[in-house]
Amino acid sequence: MPSINPSATRRLDDWSASPLTPAADWINSSSICARLATFNKEGRREVLELSIDRPLTIGRHPACSYVVSDIVASGIHCKLYAVRPSNGGVLVSCSDFSTNGLLLNGHKIRKTSVLLMDGDTIQIPHSQKFECIHVHKSPQKTHIFDPTPPMNPLLKTKRIGRYIVTSHCLGSGSFATVHLAMDTAAFRQVACKTIKRKSKDKVDKVMKEVDILIALDHPNINRVWAAKHDNSFVHIFLELCTGGDLFSYIVGHENSRLCEGEAKYMMFQLLKGLKYLHDRLISHRAKPENILLYTPGPYPRIQIADFGLARPKAYQETFNVCGTVSYLPPEGILALDHKHLGYVGMPADCWSAGVIMYIMLAGGHPFDYDKQDGESNWYSYRPSEVLDNSQVGDLSQSSVQSDRMVKKRIVHGEVEFPPYIWSAIPDAQTLCGNLLVYDPLDRATVHSALRNVWFTRDASDLEAAYRERMGSS
Repeated sequence: MPSINPSATRRLDDWSASPLTPAADWINSSSICARLATFNKEGRREVLELSIDRPLTIGRHPACSYVVSDIVASGIHCKLYAVRPSNGGVLVSCSDFSTNGLLLNGHKIRKTSVLLMDGDTIQIPHSQKFECIHVHKSPQKTHIFDPTPPMNPLLKTKRIGRYIVTSHCLGSGSFATVHLAMDTAAFRQVACKTIKRKSKDKVDKVMKEVDILIALDHPNINRVWAAKHDNSFVHIFLELCTGGDLFSYIVGHENSRLCEGEAKYMMFQLLKGLKYLHDRLISHRAKPENILLYTPGPYPRIQIADFGLARPKAYQETFNVCGTVSYLPPEGILALDHKHLGYVGMPADCWSAGVIMYIMLAGGHPFDYDKQDGESNWYSYRPSEVLDNSQVGDLSQSSVQSDRMVKKRIVHGEVEFPPYIWSAIPDAQTLCGNLLVYDPLDRATVHSALRNVWFTRDASDLEAAYRERMGSS
């Protein structure tokens, strides 16, 4: 008979309305993100509750949140997390640690992590089945590429080669949407990034760029498994990350700061991933929102993702400035405002890595913060192209002024390292300062950064943890 942790579960009978605990009030409890409903061997329906700060474990071990005594269950068969990504909502992920694997909606998965949508089922083979019930439900699209959800949603799927693409939307932007999909041949979930083709696009050029990404193979680079195209769309199938993004992970910590050990481990991975790219003359222009956590949990494996801004031949000067202002280096800001100037991608990546390192350890951005007393909103020089009111469009005046201040600080200011944070970690401050050097020719490279004493002092421990965690993912 299954045994359960009373704090993690309720009988479904408790869902009925009563004068003391109305069902609507209980279901809308802010701390509960999702529930797993199951029938035990006695035929009684039970419910496990999942919240952001309380993951659940299912397995044969007595310490699990829900104990399944069947011999087909592993000690810890699977672990479930609720994660808040930076684009809102909640991700419910399930990581399989078992010998026999799991069935996700009838599809076999093994030694991987998947996302559970509302109504999805997971099952220990030849044993119990659990239905995932999201507390806050997002309407799905009637058609996979329909931007407007209907009032009565119904999940739709579309077959593209070996992939079944669902209408579960994981994210969207100006040029692409990302949907959850199943790779039926490899028994795993993937993300399908769909880009609407413009009439002037040449498929051969797009696919050539995609082929460069498909060839990348590194544990800290989000894999591109395949790409398909038709007359209207290009579909890119990506490795699925289930732990949210680095930005959400950082702000979820007390004071939005990671401990030195965890920040070091994550910077080690980031620089290894960038080194792999730079050795192949590719730059990425990273920011925390497009660094993903492969699975949830502490000391996570990270993956550099979203290669829409990636650039091959990154040793060459570019005049195409893109990326978020807060993560652009001084030479990128100058090129943004003076169209005759260019900058090189690889040193820009190192600057962005320095900004990310600062955020992880200090809990704030080195340049993007509230206006200080006596600080001017304006540049000390005039951009070559001044926007008039018609060009500003929907941008608010405060947003424009904020961008001006951030640009000014990046171009003219020096980084401040408050002693109450950085005096205890001087080697980290030295490395961060080397990555945030104004002159790109003097700035640390990924190779010199990895040779910094902040890493080399703990080299054996870092490498051991790296090998163990990357190999088991």
